[in-house]
Amino acid sequence: MPRRRRMPNRAGAPRRQPYPVPAASARPSLGRVPLPREAVDRRVGLAMLPLRAFLGFTFVFAGLDKLLFDPTFLDPHAPTSILAQLQGFDRTSPLAPLIAAIGEPLAIPIGILIAFSEIAVGLGVLSGLLLRLSAWGGAAIATLLWLTASWSIHPFYLGPDLPYIFAFTTLALVGDGNVLTLRGAVGRWAWGSGLLDEVPAVDVTAEPLTGSLATPSALDLSRRRFLEGLFVGVAALAVGGVTGWLGIGGREAAAAARLAATPSTTPTGSGASPPTPTSSVAAASGPPASAPAGVVGDLASVKRTGSEVFTVPTSGDPGVLVALADGSVVAFDAVCTHAGCTVEYDPSQRVLACPCHGAVFDATAHGAVLAGPTNIPLVELPISIDQKTGRISLTA
Repeated sequence: MPRRRRMPNRAGAPRRQPYPVPAASARPSLGRVPLPREAVDRRVGLAMLPLRAFLGFTFVFAGLDKLLFDPTFLDPHAPTSILAQLQGFDRTSPLAPLIAAIGEPLAIPIGILIAFSEIAVGLGVLSGLLLRLSAWGGAAIATLLWLTASWSIHPFYLGPDLPYIFAFTTLALVGDGNVLTLRGAVGRWAWGSGLLDEVPAVDVTAEPLTGSLATPSALDLSRRRFLEGLFVGVAALAVGGVTGWLGIGGREAAAAARLAATPSTTPTGSGASPPTPTSSVAAASGPPASAPAGVVGDLASVKRTGSEVFTVPTSGDPGVLVALADGSVVAFDAVCTHAGCTVEYDPSQRVLACPCHGAVFDATAHGAVLAGPTNIPLVELPISIDQKTGRISLTA
């Protein structure tokens, strides 16, 4: 019989793969080509560009508005000044002790500091100089406004300052991708002027708070930070100084108009006693229901100007007298029932409007709410009018 052929023992031999399996890093990406780091950063920078433009222009305008366009912001006697706003925040803010101890005594310097800080933050965000530090500064300002002006807004998502906090935080974390910034211009100028080490590998466009692998020394990075901060600081001082100087005329005119509209009466407690009222707002004769609490205005002056502001003697709140079309006069506590700002009278619409968040109250309907984020009417104050002298007094 033919001898049977022995088969080799393959029990210990390694198994052969039918097809080669490439490593995970070497596998094709199904048509996706990985972008270089510079391209990714540029795409992020382009995505952040609209946010930078909005935040930058908004904060620059906010600073200019306080120094130039709003003549009452830095007038401590105006009902819409920074002092009056801080006094309103003192009632609702969790920072009330700090506001009372520091904010109100230093209201005007704090208002100027806030205006210049907003301009500096806006210029830093727009130019890209110290961008991350500028963004954190904007988030800090928005947080301060949230804890004061927006704290009493309910529900919380109606507060206008919360979106700014998260928008600035996002910008600070992501950066600008070196898209439309002045960092390169400042870096090249500093390098050409000998302020940076003459090393060809120096990266004159890297973000100053993150650094770059191409940056040769920490000293160069610190110098660049200082130069960029100097550029932003000088620009903010120049813009704020010019606008503040241009706004002096408007503030003086507003103060003169306010003084001209102030009645020449002496309030109770200053040495003179108010006259005994002989008539009330609702009736031309007859004794008032209660004793007068203080003289707050003059009938002829209120009818001539349409409205007049005063200070409520019992609470220290700002108040407003309004002359209605039927010849009567009404008085309101001018503290907005929404967030504590001071309302202003609009004679064209015959309404009291809040400049902070847009609440509108009807002066002809006992301060009823017409629009805005509140449903609580203004507090109407009882008054009496002396028909002989025309003096308007609050009644207790």
